[in-house]
Amino acid sequence: MRSRIANIVVIAIFIIILGICFYYIFINGVQNSIKLGLDLSGGTQIILKPAEIGTEKVSDEAIDKAQLIMLNRIDKLGISEPLVTRDYNRNIIVQLPGVDDPERAIDIIGKTAQLEFKVVESVDEKGNPVLGPTLMTGDKLSKAQAGYSPNGQIIVSMVFTDEGSRQFEKITSENVGKQLAIVLDGEVRSAPRIKQAISGDAVIEGIGTLEEAKDVALVLQTGALPVNLKIQESQTIGPTLGQDSLQQSILAGIIGFALVAIFMLAMYRGLGMISIIGLICYITIFWGILAGLKTPVTLPGIAGVVLTIGIAVDANVLIYSRIKEEILKGKSKYAAFNEGFRNALKAIIDSNITTLITAAALYRFGTGPIRGFAVTLAIGVVISMFTAIILVRAILFLIVNSRVITPGFIGVKLPKLNQDSRVIKEK
Repeated sequence: MRSRIANIVVIAIFIIILGICFYYIFINGVQNSIKLGLDLSGGTQIILKPAEIGTEKVSDEAIDKAQLIMLNRIDKLGISEPLVTRDYNRNIIVQLPGVDDPERAIDIIGKTAQLEFKVVESVDEKGNPVLGPTLMTGDKLSKAQAGYSPNGQIIVSMVFTDEGSRQFEKITSENVGKQLAIVLDGEVRSAPRIKQAISGDAVIEGIGTLEEAKDVALVLQTGALPVNLKIQESQTIGPTLGQDSLQQSILAGIIGFALVAIFMLAMYRGLGMISIIGLICYITIFWGILAGLKTPVTLPGIAGVVLTIGIAVDANVLIYSRIKEEILKGKSKYAAFNEGFRNALKAIIDSNITTLITAAALYRFGTGPIRGFAVTLAIGVVISMFTAIILVRAILFLIVNSRVITPGFIGVKLPKLNQDSRVIKEK
């Protein structure tokens, strides 16, 4: 009785999950439920040219580091599946799919974010400071965060490293009574007067909006670019593949689903029908997650979805094959189902873990579309494990003792002698 109630609870939980997924799928309309990537819907492309200072040439190492910092900044902006590459002229090309505010993205990506602390030595006739040498730079920061001061002023609070704290205390103790200018990319953002030695953190004041403060904190948090970059070109680009590729991919997915369904019905009859129900639940949950996360899906990402349709029933194949073996050994339906799941579980977990490891490697070392493929592959593997091991198991064990579950329903044809002997045994 307890097992039956547990199975009903599991199915009820999945129904709730499916309801949530349907909500996210239909909230903006089915066609707009999934955000498409740069290759399918277009986006913004920015070309940044390294600015050489005098005759000093920018090193490849500096450009490589700039690319990594840009990727970190883009991740902080919440833009999925960006592509940051270099061309033959050593320019950095940034492609951003489906960006709602390209101007903000351009401003953040191209900002050098060189933070300096300088003492104000004098002020000119117009009230502009004349600054002394740089006493400390932003490489001593460990954290930057936008917020409000006690009097309601918008600020960016900066937390130093241990070394930075000691250096900042030394600077302030040696310059009590003077103004300490906080300079970001050559612009004085604030210049508070030092009243005493400061052993804590610092703040940037005089910021117009909280959104601007968040942008300043973001670029400070990700670090300064090791090279000055000038925006050479910024343009909105159309999809490189287009609607035809999307339609063909969807058609491939439908055909793949149909072929998998036919195979499962042919091999496992009624069990195959239950696996199709699980597969429909799998696709719905997958779709709902992509719609809820608003993650742009590229063509390789769609390929990952289509691939996982086969992976989703792979666990069912292992389980059903073991169930059929146990039935042929003459075991009861409940014992056969129990042994089928128990014996197949280790193989299922091992195979899915190896796939997840591969997806993690693709995501870690890949870029752009490759990462998109890795994400959809990983999500698909995790969802398929839940639907196959938890949902399908709950359905099967809920109906295991019903008259519906016959050898024919399972796809097993018992020898006539074995059937007669079992009838005699029951009598």
